[in-house]
Amino acid sequence: MGECELCGAVNVSVRRVQTGKTEVAACGRCVDKLNLAPKGTAPGIARSRNISRAPSKKKKRTDLMNRSSKELAHDFHKRIAKARASRNWNQQQLAKQMAETVNIIKAAESGKRPTDAVIQKFERILNIVLMVECSADETRFINSGPSRSMTLGDYFDDLR
Repeated sequence: MGECELCGAVNVSVRRVQTGKTEVAACGRCVDKLNLAPKGTAPGIARSRNISRAPSKKKKRTDLMNRSSKELAHDFHKRIAKARASRNWNQQQLAKQMAETVNIIKAAESGKRPTDAVIQKFERILNIVLMVECSADETRFINSGPSRSMTLGDYFDDLR
């Protein structure tokens, strides 16, 4: 027998229950009224916890640092339009063959880069090559003169 910390009832049987982050001694009436009984886990949550604890197959992760040695050709939109025209297809017919929307075909032919999956579809359906080997097109300029202007320290070094 004890005292309920919630309603103040004296000489009642109490039990320790959790209310928020606090544990209190509450009588049976307060436990029922305030719904403080220990709550069971919802079936969906219990299932998801069991699934997450079950040993799962490791997912194969692609390393973002290992880039492909191929890149999209700079004239991909011309290649797509030429291959489509050689088959005498309009954009709607090509879209239907690829199971894509006409807007994706129009965007690709206007020069907007399509997704990798769409690029693969173009290559397969039109039997063309859009992904080409990477080429180093960068040029570097080497400045033969000083990389900065003269400082006071440089001036004094010249005087010595």
